[in-house]
Amino acid sequence: MTPQGKLLTAVIGLTALGGGLAAYKSHKLGVPFWQGERVDEWLVEAKVSFLATGKQVKARLSLPTDAVRKGSGQESGSLGYHYDEEENQDEYTAVWSAREREDTQALYYRVRFKQGLASGGEPRPALEKPAAPDVPKLPGSLGAAAQNIVNQAKSVSADPDSLFVALFRQINDASSSQEYVLVKRHYEKEAVVNPNIAMGIDLLGLAGIPARLAYGVRLSDENAGQAPIPLLEYYDGAFWKVRDPLEPSKLPDGREMFVWHRGGGPLLEVSGGVENSRVTFTVAKDRIPLATLTDLRDSPFLISTILALPVSERAVFRYIVLIPLGAFVVVIMRNLIGVPTLGTFMPVLLALALLEIAPLKAILMFSILVGAGLWFRFLLSRMNLLVVPRVAACVVIVTLLMMLMGVVSFQLGFSVGIKITLFPMIIIAWTLERMSLIWEEEGKRSALVQVTGSMVVAVCAYYFMNVSQIQYWAFYFPEMLLILLAGILLIGRYTGYRLSELIRFKTFKNA
Repeated sequence: MTPQGKLLTAVIGLTALGGGLAAYKSHKLGVPFWQGERVDEWLVEAKVSFLATGKQVKARLSLPTDAVRKGSGQESGSLGYHYDEEENQDEYTAVWSAREREDTQALYYRVRFKQGLASGGEPRPALEKPAAPDVPKLPGSLGAAAQNIVNQAKSVSADPDSLFVALFRQINDASSSQEYVLVKRHYEKEAVVNPNIAMGIDLLGLAGIPARLAYGVRLSDENAGQAPIPLLEYYDGAFWKVRDPLEPSKLPDGREMFVWHRGGGPLLEVSGGVENSRVTFTVAKDRIPLATLTDLRDSPFLISTILALPVSERAVFRYIVLIPLGAFVVVIMRNLIGVPTLGTFMPVLLALALLEIAPLKAILMFSILVGAGLWFRFLLSRMNLLVVPRVAACVVIVTLLMMLMGVVSFQLGFSVGIKITLFPMIIIAWTLERMSLIWEEEGKRSALVQVTGSMVVAVCAYYFMNVSQIQYWAFYFPEMLLILLAGILLIGRYTGYRLSELIRFKTFKNA
């Protein structure tokens, strides 16, 4: 078979395979093909991780009661463990147990719910009246100061709600009275994990209001592996209510916060031969129905692909699946239009950085960084260094420049400067090296044209990758990347004139 025949066979095969899998997933498994058909739901995954030392292990994770009652919980990712759910007075706990586990272990529990105003922190009636809270044992003047604080807060409060707000506003205020500062320092010296919350619980106890720790999760898919957010649950005489001590006057908003743990008690307990146990949460917006997702995981031929992974692992692919799209734009811009660039990866990785920083600000920071780095690179060239030490020196200089720009922009009040770390440092260092070599061998015009072309291609790739429908297809139909691969192979065989060359030689054609 000729090379052309092999190419056509590969293109047809890749297109048929990618299109066939996408059609099967859409028509047979019910995955919406168009973004407008999607179902927006939050998927919150708790990941319990620890280091097992070869002995028996038992892990207990408190579960959100409302989600378990509605049947929206999905236990997963606990291979080799026996799993069970315990119920005790309307509180649910996931229990994993196993014998002789070693190395790093990870257990997962997911809940899924529709976007809405309900946060899980709504007032809940008490099954029985709680016992009177323990009075904190504060020595000497500390006890008197704490009592004065409570008395002052009571004098401006009408009920437990307003007392909670008054106390925590003063606790969070850096310019609080000397009594607040004195008591706060005591809790900080006691090395309590959350001194402000521990102080608030004790002050509420002095006022006769039972209070206990609760934990929530911030509903944002930007931060993977977030730590649980400590909240406070207090009893107002009829209901248990949840509030964020950092925002005491604001009730939990279901669009921003999901309350995972209520009812007191520990959020996580791990016993047996384990070390460094912890729980983290990853939040993602799932855009396909739960029943469809279950069908996907059970489907043959790896149809589910990355959707079968835990949410915390799946979040890594949110940007990875966009890289082929950027590479496709680079191929079009270079091979069909004729825009010169510094390599293939540089425009793609810069486009990924643009997804996190506004393009104009990113281009400005990139220009400053490359300009300053290029100047230092020319200083290095006078020392006649070998290639590897010279590139290593460029990496060090770029790192220092990034740190300097981040600190200076923060001092000037521009928080966007801190995001400069999103620029691929190695790529910038290599760009400086390539650009300086081109400058010396082909002249400054050629170097400036190539770096400008790289920025133009990066911006084009950014706008292409930023199309929400494109992102949806890349994440939920990654098999369509095979069709993209077929397109790249076809373009790779094109040897005709580029668009820029047709414009450049237009005068010859007219002559």
